[in-house]
Amino acid sequence: MEVNVSNNNYIITPLTPKLDERETQRLKEEVLAAGEMPVGIDLSYVKECTVDFIDTVINTKNISLFNIPSDIFALLTFMNIDKNINLYVSELDFLASKRRIVKRNFTLLAD
Repeated sequence: MEVNVSNNNYIITPLTPKLDERETQRLKEEVLAAGEMPVGIDLSYVKECTVDFIDTVINTKNISLFNIPSDIFALLTFMNIDKNINLYVSELDFLASKRRIVKRNFTLLAD
């Protein structure tokens, strides 16, 4: 796991392809070490995750995810987790706090 602190942002990069219970516990410890700083988790090396990771993301404040693989992104949007946490395409978007990924559900209304 790689940790980088820049511009009052705490960026964690898991270097494992699977975020299982053990890796999620390590991730949780790093998030707690960040204190009040915004935490960004770079998922560029991650291919799959377990329900432990999803529970941790839901129950922890100040977490943002970026570089999300399409399978994990589909899971997060299907579970409506994108409504509770910030999802970004890249690290630059996270650092600037701009261009958040938001799933919008549009419907046509007939008069």
